[in-house]
Amino acid sequence: MPFNLKVRDVMTPNPVTLSPEESLMEALQMMRLRKIRRIPVVSAAGKLVGLLTEGDLKRAEPSTLSDTQEQFMAVMEGTQVNRIMIQNLVTTTPDTLLIDAARTLFRNKYGALPVLDGEKLVGILTDNDLIGALVKVLESHP
Repeated sequence: MPFNLKVRDVMTPNPVTLSPEESLMEALQMMRLRKIRRIPVVSAAGKLVGLLTEGDLKRAEPSTLSDTQEQFMAVMEGTQVNRIMIQNLVTTTPDTLLIDAARTLFRNKYGALPVLDGEKLVGILTDNDLIGALVKVLESHP
């Protein structure tokens, strides 16, 4: 595996997305179903407007120790994604060198970067994508 890799070489293309109006319950179910920890939030016009993470959802969930199931459901079904999503996003492009994107993730302690081609969301680069690339590099250089 060459060391001049670009984001496009390892990103997850065409990621699952949410709309800003969807509920936290819908987001939670999507994350569990797809076994993912981050979902880009895209407006009806197709513009990236945010990112929702598993950690954001956990912080927004009512405590299951002090609240009833009904309270939990009311909050999760009654709260829209746009209330808790990350809005001021750092993004990358498909042609960015992977080392540069990896540095951005590392220095900022992010778990993912949405990948934009112009204004269009074309992928997401996650920490898991980077670990997969690292494994391939290490396997190819005994």
